[in-house]
Amino acid sequence: MNMRLRIRKVKLTPVLEVSGEVTCKNINKITSKLNALRKGDSKMIAIDLNRTTFIDSSGLGALVYIWRILEEEHRHLVIFNPLDSIRDIFEDTSLNRLFKYIKVDELI
Repeated sequence: MNMRLRIRKVKLTPVLEVSGEVTCKNINKITSKLNALRKGDSKMIAIDLNRTTFIDSSGLGALVYIWRILEEEHRHLVIFNPLDSIRDIFEDTSLNRLFKYIKVDELI
C-alpha cells in the first residue's frame, strides 16, 4: 500500500496524518513534512497513525529523530490512535516509553 500524507490542525496543533506503510522508500517524505511543521511555533506536533498499517526501522528512526529534536526545543511529539499492530511495534522496541499516545478529542 502506498503511503499518503496530509497535514491538518486540531486547535493550534499541527497534525501529520500518515496512511499506508512507512518504509525506507518513503521516509524522506515524512521527515521533510515533520521538519516543515517544526518551523511553526506550536509546542506540540502530532502524528496520526490511525491509518498506518506498517512501519519499519527507518520509520521508527525518523520518529525518534523528530522526538529528540522537539525535546531539545522543549516541545512535544505525540501519537494519535495508532493501530494495535503499530502500538505493538512501539512496545516491542520500548519506544512506547518515549511517545505519548493521545486521542484527538484530548486536544479539543
